[in-house]
Amino acid sequence: MAVVGATLLFVLALAAALVSGSNDGATLVALNTRTTTIAPLRAVVILSLFVAITPMIVGTAVASTVADGLVAFEKTGGELAFLVAIACALAIVYLLSHHGLPTSVTLAITGSIVGAGLGFGLPVYWVTVVAVLLAGIVAPLAAAAVGYLVASVELRLRPPELSPRLRKAGEWAGFLVQSFAYGSNDAEKLVAIVAIALGLAVHGVQISIPGQLAVGLLFAPGILLSVRQMAARVSERIMHVRSDTAIEVTVCAAGVVLLSSLLGYPISSTQAATAALVGVGARTAPRQLQWGQIGRIGVAWLVTLPLAVGVATGVGLIVRLF
Repeated sequence: MAVVGATLLFVLALAAALVSGSNDGATLVALNTRTTTIAPLRAVVILSLFVAITPMIVGTAVASTVADGLVAFEKTGGELAFLVAIACALAIVYLLSHHGLPTSVTLAITGSIVGAGLGFGLPVYWVTVVAVLLAGIVAPLAAAAVGYLVASVELRLRPPELSPRLRKAGEWAGFLVQSFAYGSNDAEKLVAIVAIALGLAVHGVQISIPGQLAVGLLFAPGILLSVRQMAARVSERIMHVRSDTAIEVTVCAAGVVLLSSLLGYPISSTQAATAALVGVGARTAPRQLQWGQIGRIGVAWLVTLPLAVGVATGVGLIVRLF
């Protein structure tokens, strides 16, 4: 890749880290700090560390899917197509969030990658694309179903109330597992962008340690930019989150995300967490669920993918012609 293009893509990678922190990270921190057990600033630091470190531990299966499993970016024009894809994805996330429709960065990136591939006339690996899309559909549905099932079992068995010490331990364990799950899946999209920018995705995706540190450093301020807004939008406006609810949601969502990471499919941790919260709430306190806000989030999810494909295809065609 030309030096200018590589530099622009690396800048976009850092911008993606900031946007992911503002969108995904803020949502997860808001969900896990509604009680007094985990201080928000401490949660920001821990989640950002997992974003930087986890891909070094689990490998790059998800990153490889993003970098070369959906579109043949190794072909002529592939580097520019990937640059267009990431730029379109970030613009769409910003546009929808600006209009009060918090969406999934994963959906935007996936749709934009496919759209850019079509616009530039690159081979698209449709079998993998369909598999990733199915995983993206199944994951939040599974998280909601598991959340509902876990809440049902708890209501039926009526276990004794946890002591404050055990409750705090459960909240911490849930947050740490969810942070690890996020690092093993969502953060891998950032790994892929950095790897392509630095020429580390020729034969599989290799991790750049300085790149990961830079991503982690920008992820944290991204969270701080919008964590209060996300706390109101996702936590309070969907359902009041109690300690036991937080534990159930984080464990259910993390389980779904980790399974997807093992399969190498990029999905959205925030989608899984939001869906798990709805599943738990539908069983334990259905009247507390704010269906209007849930509907707005659902609309954003439904709109993001086709919008990303369409915009990236159009931009790709224009860039290719000129």
